[in-house]
Amino acid sequence: MAPKDVEELRRRFTMNREGIGFFKAILESYEDVAIFSVLDGNRGLIEIIYPSSFEDEVLSIMADMANYGISFKEVQDV
Repeated sequence: MAPKDVEELRRRFTMNREGIGFFKAILESYEDVAIFSVLDGNRGLIEIIYPSSFEDEVLSIMADMANYGISFKEVQDV
């Protein structure tokens, strides 16, 4: 269980559909950093849930995906 001062963050993004499997595998290789869910595979809509203490790691992993042609756009109202 996470300490009470660590907030759980939920963020939704659209991404290149063809990169979903690759990104999921990469993110899951970083054990216990984040939970990844595909909300709508046709639209490339995903949700990432992670402790606020891991935000830098999650954003760094996502930024690195640009090296593989994968880009993200955060969405608010879905």
